Amino acid sequence: MIEIALCAIEKYYGSNHVLQGITFQVRQGDRLGLLGKNGAGKTTVFRIIAGHEACDAGELHIRKGARVGMLEQFAIFPASWTVADVLYSAFEDLLALRKRMALLETRMAQESGPEKHIEEYGRLQQQYEAGDGYSVERNVEVICEGLRFSPEFLDQQFERLSGGEQTKAVLGRLLLREPDILLLDEPTNHLDVDAIEWLEGYLENYKGTVVVISHDRYFLDRVVNNIVEIVNGNAEFYQGSYSYFVTEKEARYSRQLEKYQQEQKKIRQLEQAAKRLHEWGRQVDNPGLHRQAFSIEKRIERMEKTEKPLQEKKINTSFAQLEFSGEDIVTVQDAVKNYGGKMVLDHVSFSIRRGERTALLGENGSGKSTLLRLITGDSCPDGGKVRLGSSVRYGYLPQVVDFPRNEGTILEKACSVLKLPEGEARRILARYRFPNESVFKSLDTLSGGEKSRLSLCFLMHNEINLLILDEPTNHLDIDSREWLETALEQFAGTILFVSHDRYFIAKFASQVLELSQGRVEQYAGGYEYYREKRRQITPVQKTGQTSENAKPARAKVLRKAPPAREAVQKAQVETAIRELEIVRQALESRLNQCGDNFAAVEELFQEKCAIDEKLEGIYQQWFDLEKE
Repeated sequence: MIEIALCAIEKYYGSNHVLQGITFQVRQGDRLGLLGKNGAGKTTVFRIIAGHEACDAGELHIRKGARVGMLEQFAIFPASWTVADVLYSAFEDLLALRKRMALLETRMAQESGPEKHIEEYGRLQQQYEAGDGYSVERNVEVICEGLRFSPEFLDQQFERLSGGEQTKAVLGRLLLREPDILLLDEPTNHLDVDAIEWLEGYLENYKGTVVVISHDRYFLDRVVNNIVEIVNGNAEFYQGSYSYFVTEKEARYSRQLEKYQQEQKKIRQLEQAAKRLHEWGRQVDNPGLHRQAFSIEKRIERMEKTEKPLQEKKINTSFAQLEFSGEDIVTVQDAVKNYGGKMVLDHVSFSIRRGERTALLGENGSGKSTLLRLITGDSCPDGGKVRLGSSVRYGYLPQVVDFPRNEGTILEKACSVLKLPEGEARRILARYRFPNESVFKSLDTLSGGEKSRLSLCFLMHNEINLLILDEPTNHLDIDSREWLETALEQFAGTILFVSHDRYFIAKFASQVLELSQGRVEQYAGGYEYYREKRRQITPVQKTGQTSENAKPARAKVLRKAPPAREAVQKAQVETAIRELEIVRQALESRLNQCGDNFAAVEELFQEKCAIDEKLEGIYQQWFDLEKE
């Protein structure tokens, strides 16, 4: 069944024709990856599907009754709401039913004639059970465990969170709502590796349809089964995973290029034939030869011509590198760092030697950026030592690039930093995908990816032998990530980087440092070696706890609700007991009113006996759960 159908969708923003006839379909249950360069119109497609924007031409069809949910980057909630409030707002209808049921229970317990509320209570309970209301708390807990939401995080006010933290909270709320069509725009941007892997498993088992925009190639390969790439305002469909897309895209380029070249060869042959016929016709004054030439020229005009395929130019620049004779690049000994009384780094020790490419991994908030700042000298340790080799010169690409005095144009900044004349600066900027008039863009209008690219341009033209990168691929589309990887492959020095891009980590890491609970574990191998070693470590070994004092893996529970399955079962049993006791009380009331009507008494008595039998069985269930 077709879930979403876009037919010749067009969209303008002023004179910018963003979508130029997008056509594709998504079947129910599909996992579709929507790809394209930054600015290609991917988010615009999402907003049109979600109903947040109208298209200027074409038609959108969504399966009748399908609920659409979109991950929004900027969500607004009441100022007093905490993260927990945001998550539970996914169940507004169920919580309203729960509140009404609790009110009816109170009334039935207090009033003398409870039977007048029984019908309404039964109807509400059916709705509550149909909506899986008894699993609300457990569902919230599953999402919190998967996305690594700590109890402290749940208590924070939503409006005081950073943009990335807000996006994580909104992602959790969206997953709890379980819409039929799930639109995810860069869902992995603010997640650590463990949370990304959990999200992959969650989406693999998701009952609805998923459409995802992502530049995480590992994530795409695990999650999607179809790809749509937006190229020059049009959609190109690929029926397969991301790996299939890469191979098939190259094959399509080769086929189109070969077809284009054959057509051009044929056109040149026909043009030459027409030219010769015109020359012969003039020489012998033969109109028939001219007519044959005109016929060939018309044939050329009528030919169906293949557009010449274009490929991005590969990077053709390299780092201005500084030779280094020593072996020790970075040495950290018993480094300690506290923030506000909290131990962020607890006697951390490790070393990085010349030529190594080291990935620094860990959960969000574990202190990775703090450790990088100690290495760059932007911060000082509270104890221990952090040293760079005597001849080390480093370049640092921060997670969020910002230029001091963020004004002026790209070209002005390049001329100032690189100390080059305008012509030479423009030639260099073109290599970093700032061609022609784009060099006159103001610095304060640049996207995160453009700022990262410009900063890398400046780094590559400094003589350095240590490159420190903090989430270098975060704001880059796939083409730009591959471009960056090509540049880094040409760097012969030492690299220390923080990243959640597993493709990037697997490609570059020769060793891994894992930062957890203030301590660093060093793995003398690449990403796959690190993953294998991690699988061999039990949770107790990893946290350094003994089996006697180790806390269970599900210690991060919500204070708002009992987390365990037994607690949910117990709540269901208690509700059933209350309902049966209300029915039993109503039957007793009716028995007292029957008088001498023995037939009615007999019938009601049998009903009461049946209720008593049920109650006895349910009470036994309650006692069993109480023991557990």
